[in-house]
Amino acid sequence: MALTGRSVFNRPTPAMSTSTLRHNLRHCTYDGIAATPIVYLLQPGNFIIAALLVEMFQLPPATYGLIASLPFWGNFAQAFLMPLVNRSYSPKAVSVASSSLQALCWAIMAVMLSFLPIDQPQISGRWFITLFAVSAAVTALTGVSWMSWVQEWVPVRLRGKYFGRRNRLLQVAQILFLVLSGWLIGELSGSIVAFQVVLGSAVVLRVASVLLQRKIHAEIPVNDRAETRIPWRDQVRALLETKPFLWLVSYGAAWGFAASTFGPFYAIFMYKQLGFSVQNVSTLVILSSVGGAVSAPAWGALADRFGNKPVMLFCMIAWQVQNLLWCVLTPENSWLLYGMWSYGGVMGAGFVLSLFNLQLKIIPPHAKTLAISANLAITSLITAMGPIVGGEILQHLLQGNSSPIEVYHQVFLVLPVMALLACLLLTRVHERASSPLSSVVGAMRNIRTLGGVFGLSILVDYVFIKPSPSAKKQKL
Repeated sequence: MALTGRSVFNRPTPAMSTSTLRHNLRHCTYDGIAATPIVYLLQPGNFIIAALLVEMFQLPPATYGLIASLPFWGNFAQAFLMPLVNRSYSPKAVSVASSSLQALCWAIMAVMLSFLPIDQPQISGRWFITLFAVSAAVTALTGVSWMSWVQEWVPVRLRGKYFGRRNRLLQVAQILFLVLSGWLIGELSGSIVAFQVVLGSAVVLRVASVLLQRKIHAEIPVNDRAETRIPWRDQVRALLETKPFLWLVSYGAAWGFAASTFGPFYAIFMYKQLGFSVQNVSTLVILSSVGGAVSAPAWGALADRFGNKPVMLFCMIAWQVQNLLWCVLTPENSWLLYGMWSYGGVMGAGFVLSLFNLQLKIIPPHAKTLAISANLAITSLITAMGPIVGGEILQHLLQGNSSPIEVYHQVFLVLPVMALLACLLLTRVHERASSPLSSVVGAMRNIRTLGGVFGLSILVDYVFIKPSPSAKKQKL
């Protein structure tokens, strides 16, 4: 098949009226808010699941590390299924169906907590591995299909600003969920019922998000989508010829392995070595979410003006330098964590938002589902090794003569060092019309920009997005 400039590779998506676009963007935001609780519970190493598995069911580090790796194995497995599913079903259909199955998996898990033995980690561990494995498989389909779907209908010109503001609302929703969850678990003394209520509430809201997805009127028929008309080999060839995509996959694999090796054990360290309660850790995560919520719109504006890659580099370097403090934390100076998590929330929000927008920007639109699947599969295969390796190393070191807190200090050096080295791969990603890293650093020196990072979005909009007459006509 000839891949000419006027081929189906470059055909635009069907036009959408302004009223329909507003309707879809609004429901996309509502969908994200309702899905926030279960999305948080799906994150490897989150404090709620860590407390459930390690504090209540006493799972050893190796078993916990294996469970933390399952979402990444699910992302790898979906690469073999998505090309087949993509031929018969639209991304919207797959997203709705897999989100429904995801809710079903967690509903079963909430019920099963009443029957799993607390004092037999070998038996309960096998059940948890099975339940989390099934959840990981359907969640991987959800993530790929949703991302492919929104790329079809969210205009490029709106992505940075829209997803920045959407992410802020999602962070607010996460804060509310964490406040209520931490309070409930504390009030019920960390009982099985407390965790069942938390998981059950997330399931109910996930069902609501599925209903909201169905109300979004944006779906290209399967037979009209370019991906279904282009041979699979041609799509693979197009991906191999897209060098920025290949470098981004390489960076994602390196960063993923660095973050997953010992990152999931931060919560365990706080519980076991610093003596933190679930409420204490909940407060830290809330501070991180607040930082992300107030800064997300400003990061979106920065990315729109200077490009996503320089914002990613700035945030990652600033974020990982402060993560070196994990290597000196003790019960006496654990108060540092409150500032660290607030600061990390700000920098993490800029990194995640820019990474999401950069992926949408550089993947070929005619092979978007394959690109997203391949990216997830390759990075997840490497990332999945991290918690398993980290769990085995940690379990071995904890059985030695060194004190547990010294062991954690040693292994926590791995994440920031490897993450900073991985930035060398990110510098090779070419993003059209992006500025050098120094531009973002210079912008951050401006007090108006710094004020925007901490929530003054009106000033940020004024500094970074000054609509031209033509832009005003496009404004929703």
